[in-house]
Amino acid sequence: MKLIAIDLDGTLLGEKRQISEENSSAIRQAEEQGIEVVIATGRAYFDARSICEKAGLNPYIISYTGATIHSKQGRSIYSMPMDKRDVKQIVRWLDENRFYYEVSTDTGIYTPVVGKEILQLELYELKGTPGETKLVGLEKLMKVMYGQFGMVFFNKYEEFINKDEGFYKILGCSFNELKHQSGMDQFSSMKQLGMVSSADSNFELLNQQASKGNALKLLAAQLRIPLDQVMAIGDSPNDISMLESVKCSVAMGNAKEEIKGICKFVTHTNINNGVAFAIYNYARVHNKKTQP
Repeated sequence: MKLIAIDLDGTLLGEKRQISEENSSAIRQAEEQGIEVVIATGRAYFDARSICEKAGLNPYIISYTGATIHSKQGRSIYSMPMDKRDVKQIVRWLDENRFYYEVSTDTGIYTPVVGKEILQLELYELKGTPGETKLVGLEKLMKVMYGQFGMVFFNKYEEFINKDEGFYKILGCSFNELKHQSGMDQFSSMKQLGMVSSADSNFELLNQQASKGNALKLLAAQLRIPLDQVMAIGDSPNDISMLESVKCSVAMGNAKEEIKGICKFVTHTNINNGVAFAIYNYARVHNKKTQP
């Protein structure tokens, strides 16, 4: 392997939403042995960069689900923003239909002040229903969303919608299954958009040409690394495009069966340092800790 692409949430990040020492050590050892590493995430660039810096890592970063690529020095290599007219149309509909949503830009993750109230009400409505079994997982998801670096809260979307910056991704979320499906149905006909998901309760909208797979191919070409020398590690549907683009695809042990089914290998779970296991066993990185 000459290049390893690694997802963040559910993959590189463990139970405390941090990169473990075992995983960061494996990444550093891969880099010492001449392998480039890229983080491929749906998170904003500045949020992903902050997470990596806390772990002492300085990789390439594919962010906003493939809409941007940044070098190890923080230089923009590639960007594929959404059309601002589409952004206005989408945000207006999400606002009118009382969705929690995030609009990711160059400088912040914009989300409505009432978003938490909307999600908390949907959690309350699940109590006493068959969906109550999902409450713990959904509460954890809320903590992840509100724990992102760079969150900017607004009362009216007009406060940011006309700013002169790139709009890369819109995430819509609802814990009500019918409402969630209505959001996906609303935007599925907009052929200029790509739609993926990182969790059962959300959908991500971006430029139709933006995906983790396309971004990984572009980066590999720039680094002059053939795709058969690239490994990708992921766990969710928004990782499918990059997992299918490489010869060495690795699903996390906590991934859904549909993800495991398209991958060549399955590693340990994210809370059991599955990324480190994959790097040592499938990328054939020499683990210094095992040496006498």
